[in-house]
Amino acid sequence: DLEWGDGFYNGDIKTRKTVLPMELSAEQMGLQRSQQLRELYENLSAGDNNQQEKRPSAALSPEDLTDAEWFYLVCMSFVFAPGQG
Repeated sequence: DLEWGDGFYNGDIKTRKTVLPMELSAEQMGLQRSQQLRELYENLSAGDNNQQEKRPSAALSPEDLTDAEWFYLVCMSFVFAPGQG
């Protein structure tokens, strides 16, 4: 099986009420966004009804995502069997 690895989000970043304490390089912002997307995926895939309460206020929510980020997030859930794709 081919499964999604850690990946690296390298697209546009939609920002909403985001305050960065210091300037980050494009690479650092990409790494940070990749981590945020992984955390959001884990929260969404857990199916926990109380995820809003457990998620830190600075964490991503689905309405924060661009179309490209949604595609990246959905790709995390795919597993391809040998001969597929």
